[in-house]
Amino acid sequence: MANVTVTDHAVTYDPVTAPSPTLGPVIGRALSGGVAVSDNGTDHRIIDAVIAELLVTPLRKVALEDVARRAGVTRMTVYRRFGDREHLIEATFAREVARFLEGVSAAGDLEAEPTERIATTFATALGLAHSHPVVAHWLATSPGDLLETILADDAFIVAAGSAFIASSIGEMSPLRTPAEVEPQRSGELIARLFAALVLMPTTSVDLTDADQARRLARELIAPLIVPAA
Repeated sequence: MANVTVTDHAVTYDPVTAPSPTLGPVIGRALSGGVAVSDNGTDHRIIDAVIAELLVTPLRKVALEDVARRAGVTRMTVYRRFGDREHLIEATFAREVARFLEGVSAAGDLEAEPTERIATTFATALGLAHSHPVVAHWLATSPGDLLETILADDAFIVAAGSAFIASSIGEMSPLRTPAEVEPQRSGELIARLFAALVLMPTTSVDLTDADQARRLARELIAPLIVPAA
């Protein structure tokens, strides 16, 4: 179990017990920027091999030997670059979370009016989540495991996502005071809705269609952040 707080637009991960073997704290640290993302080419090749391995092997069974073989390096190279299996998994998800956040940030037009900026950002986030090969694979083969991962450690991933969203709400809603927006409350609602739409896609809206996803975000997400016209 851990605490997640937001101060000055920064998400802070505060472990209160020993690190958990589940992905919640790993993704939480990645969201908070607490895990460095290497720009070394060999490191990226090894991480790419982890992603490929996760498409055929459950996370708990991923072995360094198999990753090394896919990456075309020795097992000792993997150890030298990452230390051990746990740090390799952490580095993998840190990179993927960083790429996700970069993609979401790049989609937002700072000059657009708030509702459209929110709609584009949310639709982009949904698209990136659904198109990620590991997420798509887990949804198709073991959605229960993915749900368990999200809910593990007192839903730590949701808490980390809530804190991250809350840290950005003030920038997207300049016309509301903090008391009117309630960023923590809105952040949690948006994070939970996002998780639900990823895990249980609605049959009435094609969330892989950017226009439909943006329309949904205008109807459901923007009212939580920006004042009604």
